[in-house]
Amino acid sequence: MKFNTDPSFIGIEGLKQVHDNQIEQFKKWESRNDWEKFHGSHYDWWVFPIDRPSAYGYRYVVYEGEIRELKRDIQFIEKYLNGVEMVSASWGWDVREKRTLSSLQDGQGWHQWPIRLFKAALSVRLFGYDDLYNSLCIYADELMKRGERMEYGGQDLRWVFQ
Repeated sequence: MKFNTDPSFIGIEGLKQVHDNQIEQFKKWESRNDWEKFHGSHYDWWVFPIDRPSAYGYRYVVYEGEIRELKRDIQFIEKYLNGVEMVSASWGWDVREKRTLSSLQDGQGWHQWPIRLFKAALSVRLFGYDDLYNSLCIYADELMKRGERMEYGGQDLRWVFQ
């Protein structure tokens, strides 16, 4: 089983801590209907950990070993899933019902951050939440049908949604 052994890795406990702090911020933003905070903040590295390095290198990268450990922590998983739901709601998407929210508030909607949708989809796929992954793929497909591009930094991100 593969583990992140890079010296820059924050570690499982460190990842849990930054994730927990971010989810608490999300809850505040959601309770205030301050959806713009979701779009203007940077959080996707630790809220949606994936198996690929990012601007932070390997600091938040998780492989099978870390994912297995994280999935054993019920509190982490509850917060992780809640984070997926809140970020999706900020995009105007009901990730559980696989549809656009029936009434959108100011700030809810797509804000052209395909890398965040990519990371969310890849992360839930890696963590084994196929239903959420399928929902995010449906959302990405709807966006692409409207002409939205799934590219970031010159990279085509569509492959994760297929």
